[in-house]
Amino acid sequence: MSRKSGLGHEALLKRKAEEKLESYRRKIHMKNQAEETAAEEFRLRFKHKQDEVKLEGDLRRSQRACRQLDTQKNIQVPREAWYWLGLEEETEEEEEEEKEPDEDEYKSEDLSVLEKLQILTGYLREEHLYCIWCGTAYEDKDDLSSNCPGPTSADHD
Repeated sequence: MSRKSGLGHEALLKRKAEEKLESYRRKIHMKNQAEETAAEEFRLRFKHKQDEVKLEGDLRRSQRACRQLDTQKNIQVPREAWYWLGLEEETEEEEEEEKEPDEDEYKSEDLSVLEKLQILTGYLREEHLYCIWCGTAYEDKDDLSSNCPGPTSADHD
């Protein structure tokens, strides 16, 4: 049997097959890129969550250390309620009962975990010459500055 088709018909079929193949390759490439992007976004979200959990842990450690060190110095009330672990909730309930907000004071809920950690570790270093990452109370400011790598967790890595 002979096939009856016009001139160039085979070239047309070949071109259509190549276009289909190219279209398929583009779809596979786009799918792979989407999967890579999703995987990278997942890794970033996971790392961010890990970083946040670490910051929260460091803040709790700082709050416990602050309460202990303040108490050793006979400080009965922390500089800010959130400086001591667990005290913040009690103080917030009392403040709600009083209902006289001071507009100049910033509320602890306005601060991020990182900001609280920076403020509190600064206080511990200034007031008690203590570094939570070294786990050490230093003799004086010179001892702190020469033996502690710095005021952040990253300085201690």
